[in-house]
Parts: sequence; structure tokens; C-alpha cells
Amino acid sequence: MIKKGKGFKYIITLFCLMFLLGCGNTEKNNLKSKESVSLQENIDDLDKRNINSNQELKLIGVVDTYENADELTTLFESYDSLEKMSQFNEILNKKFDFFEIYNQPLQSKFYWNMDDDFLEGYDGVPMKNQEVEIDGKKYFISSLNSIEVNFNCYNYFLDYIDEGRGFCEADFEYNEGEKVPVILGNDYKSFYSIGDVIKLNYLEKDFEYKVIGFFETGLRVKIENNEYDMNKYLCVPFFKFNGHNIDESERIFWLRYFEEKNSGYIKVNDIKNLSKEEIIENYKTEIEKDAEQLKIKYSTLGIIYDISSEIVDDE
Repeated sequence: MIKKGKGFKYIITLFCLMFLLGCGNTEKNNLKSKESVSLQENIDDLDKRNINSNQELKLIGVVDTYENADELTTLFESYDSLEKMSQFNEILNKKFDFFEIYNQPLQSKFYWNMDDDFLEGYDGVPMKNQEVEIDGKKYFISSLNSIEVNFNCYNYFLDYIDEGRGFCEADFEYNEGEKVPVILGNDYKSFYSIGDVIKLNYLEKDFEYKVIGFFETGLRVKIENNEYDMNKYLCVPFFKFNGHNIDESERIFWLRYFEEKNSGYIKVNDIKNLSKEEIIENYKTEIEKDAEQLKIKYSTLGIIYDISSEIVDDE
């Protein structure tokens, strides 16, 4: 059992408030509904494009159903909350064909002088060079377009490598202190090379990311009517949790981590003689039952998503 410091409840409560206001499982932050980067294109534009498309999948989203900060605080203060969240993730990946994909911006702490197109934007304004002081030292914080994926998701939607290599299964094993592999969008080639190391912050934890590859030019991920230009993104692996000994701050990191990992998608299998509504209800019932056994609160979204990837030549 981990001993909690005096500030533990305050830290957790603050995080829970941030989470409910848009820093956690809301559709706003998840790739499933990030409207700010969707590309609306007319029919004439589409006719000019040479498209090499991957097979489209039907997926249903998993989401937690905690409604307020008090509920989340209770969960995170529980001594076995991390074990429960980790077990639920194991169930999702063993029981279903589960695709972990989440849009959590990684943050640079150096002065950003590259293109604004690489940055996360809110209301059309890029999150760029916000000056903050940490432990008496000044940093310039910028939020980078980023996605986190498990191996299943990478293998199916993102295995389009122009230079270097893609992810392998070993890249999804967490090793404390080691450099984390990252694949960059093709437009990053003007700024980085294979083997370069970039220091970035993820969920308030600093990592060193080593560039192992670049995506092919024109890679797009499509979720319903939203399209994501991977030329401007970086992609990192969702680690498997190895249950190592952790301190209080690490525990909070991993709890937040599993909130994102568990907010993925289940591949929908065709069920004969059932309507779409009945299929959704079946998955909803199954997920809620699995979560209830662990005394956590999860369900599914009431929609089946069409998700695919493609290489688009705009020239």
C-alpha cells in the first residue's frame, strides 16, 4: 500500500476537475471527436486526389462514466485503483479486438520556432511558447499534435513508413529511464533525422523520445467525417504496465495513463438478425458488467464509428 502525503487529496481533486473539464476522457480530447483538426473537403477536391485506402473498420468507443470530481477522487484515492484500471485494460484487450488510440498532446519545454501547423490549437489559436516557471527555471511550453496507440491500432491503421522503421511489439514494453521510440509525420523531416532525441513532457512526466521513423507523405486517419493529417503529427506507443514499484507521483501518472488507454475502440462483429441499436446495447451491457465486477464505471458510446486510414496524393 502506498502512503499518501498531505497534498495527495488536493492533487487528485485538482486532476479530477481538470479531467472533467476537458483534460481526460471527454470526446473533445479523444480522436473520436476532435473537431478542431477535421478537414472539410468538397467533391471537386476529392476527385483530384489519388487515394490508397486501408480497409474500413466498424468500431464502438469505450468511455468512463464518472460524472464529477468527487467520484474520480474516490476512485483515485483507493489503494487498488491502479490495479483495477490495469485489469480492466487486460480484459478489453483479451476479450475484444481492442484498438487503443488517443489524442493527448505531448508538450515541448523549449522555445518553439517551427511551423505552427505541428501544434495543437484551441479556438484557432496554437498552444505555443507559454512561459512557465518550474522549480525556479523558466520554460516555454507548446502542445504538439500527438497520438498514442497500441500495437493493434498501429499495425492496422498506421503501418505506412517512408523512412526508418515502424513500431515492433518490443516498443510497447515500458522500461524506466530508457528512450521512447517515436514516429514523426513526414513534414518533420525538415527539422529532425532518424536517431535524433527529443525531450517532451507527457501527462506531466518528462521523457526522451528517439526518432525511429517517418510516416509516408499523405497519411490520413479518418474517423467518421473527421480526417487527421498525420504529416503534422507524432505518434508514440501506449505501453503495457509491468506492475513495477512506483511512488505517489508515478501512481498518479499511471492512473491518468490508463484513463486514456481504456478510452479506445472495440471492433464490432457482425451479429445476424440484430439491429444496430441492439448490437450497441449488447456491447454496452458487456462492458458495464465487466467494469462493475471491478467496481469501476465504464460503458460504451451510443454510436458505431467508421474508421480507416489512407495515403492521399494531393498533387
